[in-house]
Amino acid sequence: MVKILGVNGAIRPGSTADRALQFTLARLAELGAECSTFDIGQLPLLDGRPPEQYPGAVAAWQAACREADGLVVAVPSYHGAMPGGLKNALDFVDAPEAGGKPFLVLAIAGGDAEPAGTDVTRVMRHIGGIAGGPEVAISRAGERWGKGAEPADDGVGELIRRAAAALLALARLRAEGKLPEP
Repeated sequence: MVKILGVNGAIRPGSTADRALQFTLARLAELGAECSTFDIGQLPLLDGRPPEQYPGAVAAWQAACREADGLVVAVPSYHGAMPGGLKNALDFVDAPEAGGKPFLVLAIAGGDAEPAGTDVTRVMRHIGGIAGGPEVAISRAGERWGKGAEPADDGVGELIRRAAAALLALARLRAEGKLPEP
């Protein structure tokens, strides 16, 4: 079974980014993926110390990424960029954990979601990830997502469904060893 790891870049459970992530993971599960999440809020700041001096949460984060066939990263936009906690988490992984793996970015913001999505895509590509389909950018989230577990805008839901199917197709190829290694 294909394993998909979900990451809530907002950290706060129940945030719009978290609801978008949970909606996407549910679509992936409906398509046959085994989905899990990792709470990046438990990670310390990356400060350059030797790897063995970091708490076990870092090794658990790296192992979760390594074991996944694909990743879904929900990213809110704070001041026109991804939040620092998400960047910190991504700094703990590299090609051994994420290289050659497809990823899907769900960028969501009350204003313009695109800058934060671009940030995550750039970092994921730098560490060897493969874009698993179009970035999903949900700007004006108050009206396009709303307060519920599902998007208020049917077009957003359909975009997520298509992006999830594209990610899963690539993740299946990865699980079958049909994607090149980084």
